[in-house]
Amino acid sequence: MEEEISRAFGEGGLLSQHIKGYAPRPQQQEMANTISEALSKSTVLIAEAGTGTGKTFAYLVPAILSGQKVIISTGTKNLQDQLFHKDIPTLRKALAMPFQAALLKGRSNYLCHYRLHQAQHDPLLTSHSDLLYDLMIWSGETRSGDLSEDDVLEEGSALWPRVTSTIDNCLGSDCPNSAECFISEARKRAQEADIVVVNHHLLMSDMALKSNGQGEVLPNADAYIIDEAHQLPNIATQFLGNRISSHQIQELCRDTVREMAQDAPDMQLLQDHADKTESALRTFHSSLGDKEQRVPWMSLLEKMGVENKLTDLIDTMEGLSQQLSLAAERGKGLEQCHNRSEVLLQTLHFFDSKQEDSQLVLWGDVRQNGMTLHATPQNISEHFQQWIDQKPQSWIFTSATLTVAGKFNNFSDQLGISEADSVVWPSPFDFEKQSLLYMPNIPVDPSHDDYLSHIIQISKDMITYSQGRTFLLFTSYRALNSVADALANIDYPLMVQGRSSKSNLLSEFREHGNAVLLGTSSFWEGVDVRGEALSCVLIDKIPFSAPDDPILQAKIDYLRERGGNPFSAIQIPSAVIQLKQGIGRLIRDHSDYGVLVLCDPRFLTKPYGKYFLRSLPPMPITQDKADVKVFFEVRETAA
Repeated sequence: MEEEISRAFGEGGLLSQHIKGYAPRPQQQEMANTISEALSKSTVLIAEAGTGTGKTFAYLVPAILSGQKVIISTGTKNLQDQLFHKDIPTLRKALAMPFQAALLKGRSNYLCHYRLHQAQHDPLLTSHSDLLYDLMIWSGETRSGDLSEDDVLEEGSALWPRVTSTIDNCLGSDCPNSAECFISEARKRAQEADIVVVNHHLLMSDMALKSNGQGEVLPNADAYIIDEAHQLPNIATQFLGNRISSHQIQELCRDTVREMAQDAPDMQLLQDHADKTESALRTFHSSLGDKEQRVPWMSLLEKMGVENKLTDLIDTMEGLSQQLSLAAERGKGLEQCHNRSEVLLQTLHFFDSKQEDSQLVLWGDVRQNGMTLHATPQNISEHFQQWIDQKPQSWIFTSATLTVAGKFNNFSDQLGISEADSVVWPSPFDFEKQSLLYMPNIPVDPSHDDYLSHIIQISKDMITYSQGRTFLLFTSYRALNSVADALANIDYPLMVQGRSSKSNLLSEFREHGNAVLLGTSSFWEGVDVRGEALSCVLIDKIPFSAPDDPILQAKIDYLRERGGNPFSAIQIPSAVIQLKQGIGRLIRDHSDYGVLVLCDPRFLTKPYGKYFLRSLPPMPITQDKADVKVFFEVRETAA
């Protein structure tokens, strides 16, 4: 296999011959050889590959050459699409090797013929009749049924959940449209394929289903490659537990009424109980308050009226479930609605008890348009390790950000990975020459009222020196909006998260070539802007997670009760990974150059600052803004 890897990645090799602009990188070839060995020996490998290593091809090529069935999981659906529609076809041509690849997403991404038919006959959806007709026409033309295809339907559309299915409302083999089901076809292609591209949400959903004895979604595989693996612990936490949303209850009520109209029009009590349940749900949601928040369930339960309103909701749902049990024999749809009501009631009872379980974190996510109640495992390491043990295949975890101060402990401990090979391939970029780290001397801590005014002035200076071409990354929307207001009159195009979609903002940023973009959360990672359009990245604070996050708070309390230090064990490692992701936006190519601005004085004044600085690329450091000005002047002159 090493010879084949060399033939692909080496000087004048297959990739150089078939990919315009491809340049061999020793780190990429070494990584490919290491992954190839892990695949052949069925071992666990944790691999950090710095920005520019070319990790995507480094794992795709050995996966293809191995002849094994490999499941590749990515962090986002966008990355999934890029792998399947761009990277894999490129390698299929370059390697000239026959293999089958399949793309598999969660069922909510695929058009459901049965749900589309129901929506077309729903009097409440007459305003969408033109779009529903377009979807019907498209359903006869598409092979995949993936609604992201050709942007046939906007993802935020109110129609999306009405024409897709969930595990709750899917009729399975009893569906009258089962023979033409897009999901079934996608899963069939995945069963037959050599390479299956999924995302972490689907991977963890499959794991959760298997853990609960509810079957499986993904085919068995010889190997699993997890890209953007730093995201996996948080996503796994979301799925390895129980949750119930207002959307699930609403859909149950509406599906009940639709199925009643079709199979049991004489059972008017179904309509009455569905209406009562929706009304009780609205009252319960209202009792939680109008503030958008993620809070411990016990804090919500202490609010006046919440406990009583939850009891009312459970009572009305039990009444609905009883009526559904009487109607179940009238049709498969009604039978399934009854089964769904029982499962939802069982989950609701998690929150009806005042008995706290030390192994579970009960919390609520309250939004204006709905709520979700979660029962999340305190620790997922045992669950995940058991899952890996049940699948003694190759497991390869890779990302540009897995280490904290050069060590993998934080990542492996979260997933309970006790035995694994680990390796780091640093970025091939010359950060000593391509970049400068500016750490301004701010005389106040980030908690001080004057801190934001310093950030505003530093931002203005950096924008002037870099002639726009700047990312300003924030740890809060409050800071983002305050700085955005202060920069409203700058001489460069200003783009602010929330004023347009992420994809539109990034597209405009690239097109302008001298724009300034302000972002938080999702803009810290997965953003690739090459060339001079992005020459400065400013980070306002150390990205510590919000201390009021219920899962984080529960983990902190749990560790503190056992004599641990949650700040060093949880909060610092998480912030280091997030910071590394933000920094990774700056240098994306060998020809890029830029200035990284870390504003937070705690990097230098606090003992824990060393953990962050040790995790940075080897960049020259200055505290003199005049050096920043000179840095850009020199590069502009050279250009």
